[in-house]
This record gives sequence, structure tokens and C-alpha cells, in this order.
Amino acid sequence: MTQRSRTSRTPRRQQLLETKRPFPLIPVVIAGIVVLVLAAILAVVLAGRDGGGSSGEPARVPVKVTGQALAAYPEGGGGGTDPAVGVAIPTVNGVTFDNSPMSIGPSDGPMVVIFLAHWCPHCQAEVPRIQDWLNAGGLPTGVKLVSVATSTSSTQPNYPPSAWLKRENWSPPVLVDDAKSTALQAFGMSSFPAFVFVDGSGKVVVRTTGEIAIDQLQAIVQQLAPK
Repeated sequence: MTQRSRTSRTPRRQQLLETKRPFPLIPVVIAGIVVLVLAAILAVVLAGRDGGGSSGEPARVPVKVTGQALAAYPEGGGGGTDPAVGVAIPTVNGVTFDNSPMSIGPSDGPMVVIFLAHWCPHCQAEVPRIQDWLNAGGLPTGVKLVSVATSTSSTQPNYPPSAWLKRENWSPPVLVDDAKSTALQAFGMSSFPAFVFVDGSGKVVVRTTGEIAIDQLQAIVQQLAPK
């Protein structure tokens, strides 16, 4: 009886041992799940960055301002003189759509600074008109025209701005404003398109918002041209 009992228990013990073998794989499975969860979280974070995501729009970096910000532009004319006229513009430092460094400041000589929002219908109408004017040689020698893509939002139409401006063959350099619209605020503007005309000493000559007729644009930039 004793011998038979030993013999009958041996297969069952072997079965128990074989049943226990898969359990050491559990830590490996858990580690794999953790890795997948972390990867998913990282993907969400990266997609949520301003200007980033599946659209291919590069992540926007903070814009740095040196100097005094301009006073707020009196929308609608304000019933008086623009307080920024005759005041030197601040320097804003950021990047372009391809992440190349770019700055706009008082030492850049006479120039026109245009602030554009991709979802703004007036900006969408103005950009091709200005580009046609540039193609026709309307910008006087010695005067620059630079632009700022501001108030960017992936939830608004015509996103991303880089694709929009590329479709329009927009030739002026574009500084990418940050999520706080730091560059826009530094120039005292709040609506679009916004124009800041700067003379050779880096001071504001004219600021205006909304669509501007090409003949008006031409008249103002002629005043900025070096004599």
C-alpha cells in the first residue's frame, strides 16, 4: 500500500509543478503594460503641445521680449493719437516654422511688421493681395516686410498656419508667436491683420488693423524708404 501510494502521488505532483511554471511570466506582462501606458501618455503630451501634433506643425517655443512693450493700440481709432507713434519698438526673439532663430527689433531698419491669424478671414484675404504686390516689386529698396503668425489654435479653421502660408507662396519671413501671443502683445496689438510701420530709427510711424488697400500700403512704405 505504501509503495502504491507513492507511485500514485508522483504524476499529480508533476502536474502541479507544470501548472506553476507560467506564473513567473506575470511580472514581464505587467512591465509590458506599464511601458505601453507610458508611451501612450507621452504621445498625448506631445500631441497637446501648442502648434504640435499630427498636423506636422512644429511646437511653438516661448517668445522673449527685450525692451518696453508698446502701448495698446486704440482700436477703432480711439478718438485720438496712437500713443505708440514715435516710440521705439521692443525686440522679440523666437523661431520660424522650421525652428530657425528669428528676431524683430528696432535695429532692423525701416520695415513693416504684419501680424496674421490663420483663422482670420481678413488675413486670408489680405495675404494673397500683399504677396501679389511683393511679386510686382512694390516694396521699396531698403524696406523690409516681416510677419508674425499669432493666435494659432488647432481648433480653429485653416490650421495649421504654416500650410496656409505655404499654399499662398508667402515670401516674407514668419516668426511664430507663442501660446500667450507674446509678440502680438509686445507690439500692443489685439486684432488682425495688424500692421506696424517702423522707420529707420526703429520707431513706430503708423499702426493700423484690418485690411488695407494696396495704394495705402504703398504710400506708407514709400515714407519709410531711405532717402
